[in-house]
Amino acid sequence: MKVLFVCTGNTCRSPMAEVIFNETYLKAEADSRGLFVQRGSTISEETRKILKREYGYDEDREAEELMDLDLAEAEYVITMTEAQKREVKRRYGGERVYTLKELAGESGDVMDPYGMKEEIYLRTFSEIRRLIHKITQFDKYRR
Repeated sequence: MKVLFVCTGNTCRSPMAEVIFNETYLKAEADSRGLFVQRGSTISEETRKILKREYGYDEDREAEELMDLDLAEAEYVITMTEAQKREVKRRYGGERVYTLKELAGESGDVMDPYGMKEEIYLRTFSEIRRLIHKITQFDKYRR
C-alpha cells in the first residue's frame, strides 16, 4: 500500500509525516510531495534535526512537487490542511484525498512551522506523530 503526504513546500510537515509513517508501519510505504515547491529547496534544517534525533534519519533531499503520477500510485493522499485538500482535488480530482486530522477523527489543520523557532517545529512534529499513531485505517500495517 502506498500513502502520499502533501503539504505546501515539501520541506517541513509532509517529510515529517513520511518518516514517521514509514517508521510506524511495516507493510505500507509513504512518500511526500508539495503543492508549491521552490526549485532547489530541501527539507528544512529544523525538520532534519528533529528527524535525525528521533529516528536517525539524516537525508538531505530536494523537495518534490506533486505530479499526476504520484497520485496514480497512491491509495491514500493525505494533506495537512483543508485548503491543501481542496487544491489537490481542484487540480487532480480524486476520492482518496483526506486531511491527516480527518483520518484521525479530528478537525482543523496541522500548523505550518516554516520559518519559525525549533520549538514550533517540535510541536508540529509531535502533533503529526500523535495523529499518525491515531489513524486506525492502517492498523493492519503497524509494526
